[in-house]
Amino acid sequence: MADTATTRDQARREHLAKVRALSQELSSAIAALQHNDLQKLQSSLAVQETLCHELSTQSTLPPVTAGETAKSGQAALLYEIRDAHLALAQLNLVFAAVLKRSRRSTGLIAGIYRNYGQGYAKDAPAVGQRHTWSCEV
Repeated sequence: MADTATTRDQARREHLAKVRALSQELSSAIAALQHNDLQKLQSSLAVQETLCHELSTQSTLPPVTAGETAKSGQAALLYEIRDAHLALAQLNLVFAAVLKRSRRSTGLIAGIYRNYGQGYAKDAPAVGQRHTWSCEV
């Protein structure tokens, strides 16, 4: 019986560690977007994918037994897991808002560069060739 309780406790602690690591990587991705650091963003997204895959393939958290709810240590761990999930949900909302703003900003910057570059093609004639000046006396 003590073995199963220890196994459940270990599984919950591993789950908590992975959720916290995912939150940290999400914060790192937000910072990378804010600093326009593509390399850091890509590495953070790769780690996030790995953590999400591990969390999705991990067996579900073991159910809480009546005896475990009486233990204050187990109750505290369960509250930590809940708080970690709430913090992760909040970070997801922030990340979605940052992505939405960055997409809009990127579109504006791309539009500026596109408009700026329209009249400056490589094969366009030089300004002197397009305009001729003449003076009649």
